[in-house]
Formats: sequence, C-alpha cells, structure tokens
Amino acid sequence: MREGRERVRDLLRHANGDLKTFDATYFEKKADAQRSIIRSGEDIRVLKKSMLAFTSLQHVQILRLQDEADRHLIDYLHENDDLLTELVDLKWAPACTHATRTIAEALLHAQSSVSRFSGPMMNPQSVLAMKDHLPKRMYSLAERLTCLELHFDDGSNLSEKMRELSSMFKAIFLSAKNMQAVHIGFPSRSPLDLGLEEVFHHVEWEKLRAFGIQAWRLDAKEIINLARRHCQTLRGLRLRDVQLKEGSMWKDVLSMLRAEMDQLDWVSLRRVDYSNHFDELWADSMEVPDGPPGGASDSDDEDDFHAHMSVSSATYDSGDDDDSEEHSNADTDHGPDANEIALSPDTPLSMPFCTCTRNSYSTSADDLGDNGRFVLYQQRKIWEKWVVGRCLEHSSR
Repeated sequence: MREGRERVRDLLRHANGDLKTFDATYFEKKADAQRSIIRSGEDIRVLKKSMLAFTSLQHVQILRLQDEADRHLIDYLHENDDLLTELVDLKWAPACTHATRTIAEALLHAQSSVSRFSGPMMNPQSVLAMKDHLPKRMYSLAERLTCLELHFDDGSNLSEKMRELSSMFKAIFLSAKNMQAVHIGFPSRSPLDLGLEEVFHHVEWEKLRAFGIQAWRLDAKEIINLARRHCQTLRGLRLRDVQLKEGSMWKDVLSMLRAEMDQLDWVSLRRVDYSNHFDELWADSMEVPDGPPGGASDSDDEDDFHAHMSVSSATYDSGDDDDSEEHSNADTDHGPDANEIALSPDTPLSMPFCTCTRNSYSTSADDLGDNGRFVLYQQRKIWEKWVVGRCLEHSSR
C-alpha cells in the first residue's frame, strides 16, 4: 500500500458485500510486516543465502502472490476505483520493481547458473524505474539465458512505455546469444502498436527453437522478416492475439511460413485477426476483457510457454483432448508438448502426418479464404494445420 493511502479500516467500515466480513487488522499487520522486511533488508539477505544454496537452479519466475482476502480487496477497489483510491491505493509496480531488483542482485551475488526467466505479470513501469540503474554485470545473466518469457499486464500508455524500454531490450537480446525460446506478450485488450524490431532490433539467435508474441498490431512483413531470420532453426511459432494492420493479409504470412520454414512443427494463431476488425468489435465496449468479445473463442487456459520447454525431453506427448472452442487444452498454442527446445529436427512424431489420398487441400494460400477483413475460429484452425502440412481431415493436432 502506498504511504498515506493505507486507511483500510476506513474502507472496510463503509464497504458492502463480502468485504465487510474481513478484519482490518489482518491487512494492517500484513502491510507492516512487508514494510519491516524491506526496511531491514531481510528479503535480500535471505534471497542471497538461498541463491548460494541452490547450486543447480535453472529457472526463476516472478509472480504476484495474493490470498483470498487480498483478492476480495483488490476486486472491490477495481469496482470502486474513483471513490476509494484516496483511502487505499494498492500498486503492483513498486512490488514488481523491488522483486526484480532484489532477485537480480541475489543471482549476481551467487553467480547463479540460472538460464530461464519468466515474468508472466511484469509491469512496464517497474522495468522503466530500473532501466537506468541496472549494473553492467546484469547483462552477464542475459548471456546465460536460454528461455525468456515476459508478459506485461498494464495496458495504459503501453506502446509509449515499451518504446522507452527499446534500448534495454536491444542490450539484453544482443547479449543473450544462447537464446532458444522467447515469448513477449501484452494484454489481449490492449495490442501493442509498436514496430516489432523496436523490441527485437533485428537480432538473430542461432539456437532459437520457439518464438512467441501476444497482442501486437503488425504489418505482415514484420512477421515474415523475423521468421525468415530463424527459418533454419525455429520449431514452434506463436502469434497469439496478433492483429494485422490495414494493407496486410494473413495469407502472405501463411504462404511464407509454409514455403520457407522447413523445421516448423507447430504454429499457433489463437485469436489472430485484423486490426480494424478488432477495433470495430470493441468500439462500443466500456471495458475490454482480456479475451475475445462474446466469450466464444479458443481455449484461454494457462499454457505457460516455459512449461513446454524442457531442455532434456526428446519425445512428443500428443493428447486426444476435446478441441472445442471454449474448453480445449489441445490447442496448437500448447505447441503440442513438442515445444521442447532441445529436440533435433529428426525426432520422430508419436503421431505421424497423415498420408491418406484425401489429403488434397490446395497448396495455394489464395484458397485459404482470407478476406483481409476478419478471421474466423474455424479458419485459423485450418490455417495452423495447412502451414505445417498436416491433413486437415485426420490430424488431431
């Protein structure tokens, strides 16, 4: 809680519904304990000791931890934001900044061998706050990275904030020469309107196996150019919530992927669309949920990118889950568990491609039904299989 805006007792006194059952003392004690830990430096002391003890640590993830009482309080504040921020103001950005800074300091202190970092709830403001204060040796951590997953959860002025972070991304990505898997994502409701290379800076990773982006307004050429740089190594490509700008067409992207990406095993096009159509869908909405309008969509289950990137596994695990729009876990966005980044190109599939005589779908992207205005769920499922040459009738993946 921000100093001067921690009057949770006053808030609960006037609250209604379930929130009235909570004791203000619980929140006050928790806030006092957190302040005491930070002021005493106990958190960084324990983290440094822990990182020294974890001699084989490979993966670090920063998450926002909240219990049931926290969730009720946060939900209530969101619903009554204008009225209550003078009493209680909960901000994730300062906590995210502190967590990132202290973990990085502890990793450097221990000379940790960590090679995978996940931040599925990163706040751009917290990264901006650290941008000019990162020690140069921080980039030694980037040199060891093989997997990076970042999802920024604050949609306000996001493009402007990410533009300010452009130079930092460039330094990190140029240092990360061992990168094998990357995912950079933003809220579905707020697609980033920033050139792809303002984040990736034409970097080419020689070992890249899986690449993903989420919620971005792009020209087709931007996707094509980045994919083409990695056409010899890329096994999986995720383009979730990507909206093509006016003048671009998905068939151009699909055609290039099919023709040039010889190593590609899977591609995910979950909720891809055209930028103008996306804006039209939400034009009359007061609040855009972090998902598609109307609630009918592909599965939006959590599928943490890093969870499918075991550097030791060498087998595909194909499932037969239901592939309905709203309940499926079998979406190709999961990369069919074959998203392991250490697989060699000749690793056999447990479910080989269909070779039946009825697999006669057109090889021309012009026949994919792309109208340049909107994309239907059924279309993109066909497109995903078409790109990697799977039988549209018998492939279950």
